[in-house]
Amino acid sequence: MPKPESQQPITPPRIPRRTLLKTLPLVGAFSLPAVHALGAAQSPGPRKLRWAGWQVGMTYQSPQPGGMTRDGLMRLVDEMAEHRMNLLSLMMQSYGYFDPGHDGYAWPVRNETLKPYRDDKATNAQPQTEFVREAIRQAADRNIQVQLFLNWGIWNPARIRQGYPTAVVQQTREQAAAGGNPKGWLHCPDSPGAWQAGLDEAADLLTFYDDPNVTSFGLERLSYGGPRECFCRHTQDRFHADTGESLLDADAAIVTSWKARRIAAALKDFAAHVRRVKPGTSVWLHTQCSPSWGHSPAAMQANGIDALMPHTIQFPETKDQIHAKLRRLAPNPCVLHFCTRDVRPQNYKLWIKTPEILADAFAAVASYPGDNLAGLLFFNPHATSPRNRRAVYEHLRRFDLG
Repeated sequence: MPKPESQQPITPPRIPRRTLLKTLPLVGAFSLPAVHALGAAQSPGPRKLRWAGWQVGMTYQSPQPGGMTRDGLMRLVDEMAEHRMNLLSLMMQSYGYFDPGHDGYAWPVRNETLKPYRDDKATNAQPQTEFVREAIRQAADRNIQVQLFLNWGIWNPARIRQGYPTAVVQQTREQAAAGGNPKGWLHCPDSPGAWQAGLDEAADLLTFYDDPNVTSFGLERLSYGGPRECFCRHTQDRFHADTGESLLDADAAIVTSWKARRIAAALKDFAAHVRRVKPGTSVWLHTQCSPSWGHSPAAMQANGIDALMPHTIQFPETKDQIHAKLRRLAPNPCVLHFCTRDVRPQNYKLWIKTPEILADAFAAVASYPGDNLAGLLFFNPHATSPRNRRAVYEHLRRFDLG
């Protein structure tokens, strides 16, 4: 399974114990005491943000077998409105590698080729119990825009190949030399089945939820897995066609430069596809722009990517590291994919958050001096405890959301 870009956790700084209980009104079941972290550095004035909201997995890390319920999503929309949030991102798939109880698409897929990857257990994936359409309208009434989100190429290989037999998992050089026996779930954009599956899933999702309040489409990846991937036969053929050289014999610097050109072209084609399906849709990419992924900050806007959603405190990060990341991603607008979770997925060494950790992260973000910070997208309510949820709302007060 592909690792996130921050592969080497940094030892977190010592965090002083400095919490105070106070009351913060929340909606419905969340009317509980709030946690307020004291002592964090304050910005000179309210930091302006264009976007603030939750990204929720419709099934990913949900404690219910059917994933998010209608009532649960409606309560979340009301809670967001209460706390001035204006963006709801819906992650419309899950993967059993990290969440054994949920795997596949969480909407009523209509494309026959994609149907083998529909999560039959998901409540929203059944035509008779689908409720996201209603939630999109409820969000519009509360001035909350909706984003639909998918993880490009991160699929259960046994299931996706039922509809797309030429979809290939990314391979290392050693696997390719040995004839290819890759493990993991990250598929190669050079394999025709994987490329077509990505186009088809975006089109099916955007046409099913063809609503004016769906204003953006977000995706993770559409990339190579890292410095050791991909060397499958499709990537070898593509590299040879572009350069006339053998990928297996090429210098590492040449490969890295080619990856950037190849993935830039793929992102441009994909973003154009999204806008053909739903004109006017904004396209956001969940990335920190690792060169080994083939993601270059300088190429993003020219290739149709309107905003970046970099991992933030997924693993330990200091203020200086957060600021350096934002500077490196400039001039792209960044909506930080801000991890608030204190429930760890399977097979994933997530940094468990506390209200104190969240307080320091908010302070770091608020003090960033650059102008490419566009918003905060908190992930994931299913795996965020009530105390961390309260901390999010408390510290969001320091920002000007217009």
